[in-house]
Amino acid sequence: MPQTLLFGGGIINQRQLSPKIRAEVHHLLADYVQHPSVLHHLDDYIVPPGLGKRAGIMGALALAMAL
Repeated sequence: MPQTLLFGGGIINQRQLSPKIRAEVHHLLADYVQHPSVLHHLDDYIVPPGLGKRAGIMGALALAMAL
């Protein structure tokens, strides 16, 4: 099971959508995932990227530097 889900881009920047995304994930996983760290701590499990709006460009630069 992944330790964290990162949602980036325009979706996570819409503050009104974050609670709806977490509620839907909780609804979809409730009968399948019984791990309390996921079901009871979705604010720590579903997070925006740490680099904020720079995540895409920083990822592209890291990929380019690795080539």
